[in-house]
Amino acid sequence: MHENPSLILASVSDFGLTKLTEVGNSSLQTRLDGTFGYMPPKYAQYGDISPKIDVYAFGVVIFELILAKEAVVKENGCIAESRGLVTLFEDVLNQIDPKDDLANLMAQLAKACTQENPQLRPSMRSIVVALTTLSSHLMIGMSDPSMKIKL
Repeated sequence: MHENPSLILASVSDFGLTKLTEVGNSSLQTRLDGTFGYMPPKYAQYGDISPKIDVYAFGVVIFELILAKEAVVKENGCIAESRGLVTLFEDVLNQIDPKDDLANLMAQLAKACTQENPQLRPSMRSIVVALTTLSSHLMIGMSDPSMKIKL
């Protein structure tokens, strides 16, 4: 795939999913204002706003990176397919080469982040620990030819 990982530049944006909005004259309420496709399917049902919504969106981004596809397909500026990538990933997990440890681990992390039940999703702190551990193993693999992970 990519012969020189040092040339990869990542860019992440749209961090603010929750916004404070004025309701009436005297109080502030939190509402969710996010991008369709990155929102948990059950958000509309429960309406609970928490950091787990951002965890779900992060999982969708990981899935997008693995598949090189966007979460929402648009045609002529309109949403043509909004099924979302999470539905597709059950099949993807079965298609990943078992020898590709990095892809498997990232897919498992994305799956954990996109659990239907928000309480089953990891915290962002846990995700950072997992990514740091993965990064450490990847760096060791790059400096030791016997442990090289194919990217």
